[in-house]
Amino acid sequence: MVPEEAVKSGDEDFMERRKEMKNQMTSLLLSAGITLSLLTGCGAALPQGASLLGGLAQKPVFEKGMALPILEYTNLRDEDYTNEGSDILRYCVYIETDHDTDSDGRADLVEALVQVPRAAAEGSFKAATIYDPTPYGAGTVERAGMDSTSLMNPVPFDYDKLYEPGEKRIPKGNMTTLEAAREADPESWNYTVPYSEAQGYTYAQVYDYYLVRGFAVVEAGGIGTYGSEGFELCGFDLERDAHKCIVEWLTGDRTAYTDPYNDIAIEADWSNGNVAMTGCSYGGTLPFEVAVTGVKGLKTIIPFAGIASWYDYTNSQGAPLYLSASYANHLASYNSGAAFLDDDWTVMDDDYASFLWQIAQDQDATNGDYAKIWADRDYSLDSSKINCSALIVHGLNDFNVTTKQSDLMARAFSRAGQPFKLVLHQNGHSFLNGIVVNGELWQEIMNKWLSHYLYDVDNGIENMPTVSVQSNVDGSFRTYDTWGDFAYETFEYDKSVNPEDVSHIDTTAIASSYSKYSGSADDFGRPLLRDDFYLSLPESAKATYAFELPDNYTIYGVPEVHLRMSTRDAGGDGMVVSALLMDTIDEETSFKAYLTKEELYDTLPVKTIGAVETGGGLSWTKVKEFVKSNATAKLITYGHSDLANYGGGYEGKDYTKHEEKMKPGEYYDYTIYLQPTSYTFEPGHKAVLVITGWDPYRAVLDEDYMNGVVTDSVDSRYTYSFNIDNSAFELRFPVEKKEH
Repeated sequence: MVPEEAVKSGDEDFMERRKEMKNQMTSLLLSAGITLSLLTGCGAALPQGASLLGGLAQKPVFEKGMALPILEYTNLRDEDYTNEGSDILRYCVYIETDHDTDSDGRADLVEALVQVPRAAAEGSFKAATIYDPTPYGAGTVERAGMDSTSLMNPVPFDYDKLYEPGEKRIPKGNMTTLEAAREADPESWNYTVPYSEAQGYTYAQVYDYYLVRGFAVVEAGGIGTYGSEGFELCGFDLERDAHKCIVEWLTGDRTAYTDPYNDIAIEADWSNGNVAMTGCSYGGTLPFEVAVTGVKGLKTIIPFAGIASWYDYTNSQGAPLYLSASYANHLASYNSGAAFLDDDWTVMDDDYASFLWQIAQDQDATNGDYAKIWADRDYSLDSSKINCSALIVHGLNDFNVTTKQSDLMARAFSRAGQPFKLVLHQNGHSFLNGIVVNGELWQEIMNKWLSHYLYDVDNGIENMPTVSVQSNVDGSFRTYDTWGDFAYETFEYDKSVNPEDVSHIDTTAIASSYSKYSGSADDFGRPLLRDDFYLSLPESAKATYAFELPDNYTIYGVPEVHLRMSTRDAGGDGMVVSALLMDTIDEETSFKAYLTKEELYDTLPVKTIGAVETGGGLSWTKVKEFVKSNATAKLITYGHSDLANYGGGYEGKDYTKHEEKMKPGEYYDYTIYLQPTSYTFEPGHKAVLVITGWDPYRAVLDEDYMNGVVTDSVDSRYTYSFNIDNSAFELRFPVEKKEH
């Protein structure tokens, strides 16, 4: 809550709301007898009767449903930082888990960085916790990049070894938070990561906005990450349980220690037992993993671009999306700082190297089919224990973690009967900080959400619309009351674009087409965009279906492509069929669209349109908006299926390998489910669906084949053909289901 003059620029609605806040704050100031000079750096007024400590409140203060800044920020990155005199105390703890994944005889310890208001540690109030479990934060093994093969030991590994119960420590003493803070060494969180020389605890400052408002903030990478013990397991239930243990420590149900060596126990003596888990990508995955355990104390999760099913991240409807079906081994090794035996990260534990090899073998053996190894990493299967709320956030232009993942989360919460909200924005793989959503800055929406679920503030945030979707037309947000139960409409496609009764697709030219396209630029020297690639494919490699739609026609949900297809390569497996829905006018007319660019790493360009005071001595919060770019085609959504897996459903569990053999030349019925989306087709635009084979933007090929050199050694999955019976073709457009 800030004065009007704190808004340097921005939209008129935002400024009007700030003006109203100023008037309300002035009244509070006069009634409380508090001057603005007293609150310099705080950015908010305190209601009458609020107690002060060094000019700031000793407990959280809420106004208009939001937590106000009550602490003066101190920077944990300052070279001469100390907890002495700081309103915020920082220290590390080591939470004990139940298993000994690294077989050293003792239960694994997980390191966590705790940032907590001093007033809570001194007993003035009990603080709620925001917990970010992102494994990357501890420090990644960039020496190996994402290629774990150099770290593998080709020796079979028995997963049962991971589940051995380690010997529990017997506390030899106890330490309070205040005592731990006095002894804390800033080097324990400001360390330099080996090899990359990056700074440890990467995300330690992401939640400073909430930290100065009276929330505690905890960050932990989990078992097997740098500073912790054990093996990084990427998706195993043991990884999830390690993060669950941290929630249990915050509720008083788990033991932690001040260091890994001296067995001095420490409690979260400042905690009110209410926890929110949040993070982006991998950090958005673990909150959902822990939520399905039903652990006590987890009141809400706010996942950004999180994964609900690792199968649907690396596979789609029976087909692997990459050169191999394995992925967990790459991501595990990337975060495996605890598995190295030397300080320079050059010698890895042999058992862990065997684990990496084994998990890669087991994933590759599925070749895109849904098997037990994927079911064990599919957290959307059982929602019966979920007992918290969720504010689920995803970018409609996220081509890394797709929107299906958030859809699976939302459906799980719906089945569990637990409250959830879904926010779909136009950016890619990212947070949402600085964006105005439905007239409110995103940080303020999160503030209200966290204040309600962690501090029981009655602010009505639970009544926000079930779904908020950012329009691709003007960037505003539209709201919907329901999600998951869509109506469908169909339209005839333009027969002049595709007049054939049967479309024949041969994948041979895809590699050479991509090689030429990806290395080219437009007339101004700018790299050609992915959005245009699919329309540029040669006719032999695609089938095109164009639709004239009503003006401003809006799709909302999961588009379905119904096909009858046959192949002469019926004995193959992992033969990808891709369906890509585009927006275009014609091949030369440009229009404005939200486009991700390769150099931006799957995010949109943004511009700053204003700034508001954050409070607590923090830098002003930038108010931003996403920027549109010129386009002649816009990729809206897409889906992939395997020619060998016909007749499956939407969720990964419906894609087990079929026992019956396909017959060459015989037609089978398929449904390709595209990624959930919402999109409005402006007047003069048309929807174009491209059906092709494997997608070079998802597949990783050998160098020769990417250069168009086909040899006998090339995997046959990239050279196959299939036919489409166009008399049975149907694209089902999802729309909001109206209740009558």
